[in-house]
Amino acid sequence: MSKKVVILHGSPRVSGNSDILAKEFKKGSEDAGNEVKKISFPMRFINYCKGCLGCVSSGECVIHDDMSGILEDMVDADVIVFASPIYFNTISGQMKTMIDRLTPKARQLNDKDYYFLFSAASDNQKSLEPAVCELRGFLNCIGVESEKGIVFGLNAESEGEINHNENALNQAFEFGKNS
Repeated sequence: MSKKVVILHGSPRVSGNSDILAKEFKKGSEDAGNEVKKISFPMRFINYCKGCLGCVSSGECVIHDDMSGILEDMVDADVIVFASPIYFNTISGQMKTMIDRLTPKARQLNDKDYYFLFSAASDNQKSLEPAVCELRGFLNCIGVESEKGIVFGLNAESEGEINHNENALNQAFEFGKNS
């Protein structure tokens, strides 16, 4: 049965290492017959959450930017993928900004399958634990017990360097194929 998949690419760079992992996941998922939408943050305008809590009562954010469309795509999805480069051992600021804006529809996001795709200059998977904790913290808040899979794309500092990590590329493709 075909699924709707949304890939959230939270990097300021298009065609960077996390984007390459996202494209591999997308290829695998499309090969499996799924409908895939990849949303790249450099192409979107997302403001910071104001913390006004207006969305709690209305279910809608008071800020009018690209986030409302992203939220709709996420609510409609069966599978959500977070693809982020690692900056100072955690997710990108762009990804965190987007997560902070999920409050209006958070309760509608708990019945999805989640995958994490990370690219990092580090060769030490343990250094990515803060990023994993950050995203697991979000999942915990919305009532999701665990993610379906994580790709650790290590040793990828320069643009395109992830292409030398066949294990990470294959894992992203296979997760997509099995999503």
